[in-house]
Amino acid sequence: MKKSAKKVFSIILVICILSTGMGAFASSVQPASVNSVMWTHIDTMSAGLTIGTLGYATGTVSLELSNTTDTGTLYMYLQRYVSGSWTNVTSWSVSGTNFISESGGYYVTSGYSYRIHAIGYVFTNGTLVETATQDSTTVSY
Repeated sequence: MKKSAKKVFSIILVICILSTGMGAFASSVQPASVNSVMWTHIDTMSAGLTIGTLGYATGTVSLELSNTTDTGTLYMYLQRYVSGSWTNVTSWSVSGTNFISESGGYYVTSGYSYRIHAIGYVFTNGTLVETATQDSTTVSY
């Protein structure tokens, strides 16, 4: 799949996930996306979070690699803000090539702020060549 088609697919996927039932969400946030950072092996990276009225948090992350021969591992952490710092609630991970994405859900506790924290690692021939992080915007529930 060409890179432009992958970008269009990732944008449509994120829009579909985030727009489904937006009226029913207590808080919702569009994904944060960084593509202006000077990366060598990464084209784009994004992270998003929505929390429904019943407290079901859905996180989405994606990582698009620049080189088709590279591989990547993407970690997604659902974090809660407690006493001045972010703590991990749960996590997911996925590995792949070209375009890597992951989504996951978890029921959260009300009265806190939450975010998705993503870390992406890129490997060339098994050697780590780049690391990137991306945070979604914060959602209060």
